[in-house]
Amino acid sequence: MSITLGASDLPRLDTDGRAIYELALTGTGLLPSALPGQLDREPAVIERALADLQALGLLCPTDDETGMLTAVSPDSAAAQTLFPREQAVSEQLIEIAEARAEMERLRPLYAAARAKWLQNNAIEILPNLRAVRGVLGELGAACTSEMLTSQPGGGRPTPVLEEAIGRDEAMLRRGIKVRTLYQHTARYNQPTVAYVERVARLGAEVRTLSDGFPRLIVFDRQAAVITLHGCPQGGVLVHDRSIVDFAVASFERAWPSAAPFTAGYQKEQVHALSTEVKQDIARLLVSGLDDRAIARRLGMGLRSCQRHIAEIMEQLGARSRLHAGYLIGRANLLDDADTEGGEPAPAGVPPSVFDAEGLSER
Repeated sequence: MSITLGASDLPRLDTDGRAIYELALTGTGLLPSALPGQLDREPAVIERALADLQALGLLCPTDDETGMLTAVSPDSAAAQTLFPREQAVSEQLIEIAEARAEMERLRPLYAAARAKWLQNNAIEILPNLRAVRGVLGELGAACTSEMLTSQPGGGRPTPVLEEAIGRDEAMLRRGIKVRTLYQHTARYNQPTVAYVERVARLGAEVRTLSDGFPRLIVFDRQAAVITLHGCPQGGVLVHDRSIVDFAVASFERAWPSAAPFTAGYQKEQVHALSTEVKQDIARLLVSGLDDRAIARRLGMGLRSCQRHIAEIMEQLGARSRLHAGYLIGRANLLDDADTEGGEPAPAGVPPSVFDAEGLSER
């Protein structure tokens, strides 16, 4: 079987060709050499238009040796030039339908082999992005009730969002319940905001947290795709029920604490989210992480992270990162940030150390 459907080599008739055909209908024939003067066209334009008309079968030479061309009826021309092509296309469509039917007959074999493989292999390594996308497409098409997604790292790259939007919108239109977690910093990434607006209109729920959740996608609480260690472009497909349940529990534990991701939000909400990010920066600062690790953990740019750290140190009056950690611990600021009515901070440490007016990537 050989399938060669592609772009047609048939020309398209333009105004010059139509003018020449119309002129051919007014007399007994056309003399090509006289046409540039009759139509006030360049010889090259006339030559191209004549070639197109003859390729379509609308002009043909007369029986004499004068070089004259005569008009052919559109019906006769179509029968001569288009019918053979239509027949070839019809035959190719039949071949395509037969090939599709053969592939459909293989689906039960593939499904049975896949099910048997999954019984013996609870974990499948997906070594690259192509493999991950293939599995996500397959699981998304088979999903019947729910998809849970958590995506740390701030705003997602535009190509990833463009690849995901078609799959996710199709699932939502089928009535699949979709819940997604991002980090707060994703709110300041315009492609991510646009994606959220589109899926939210179809019923998806999207929330954000500052930190503390893994990257995963769970389908129907039966299969999960998680990060492949040491390979950010790869993944691990998990069918083991215990691991999938653990992934779902991790998601459900984070979900109630997350803030709804809305297109428009009030100043108080921005202030609260910014304060939460500052608290997490301070917590990671005390734990000994460097600026780059903190930025990566919270899904923000390095410069933005360094700006927040500088503001915290300035408000504390800290001379160094080590001194800042000492002052935060001495003042119990991290404990006080999580409770109400805590003990007042020691003298010299401002109670508003975690206050912030915004955390956008400036």
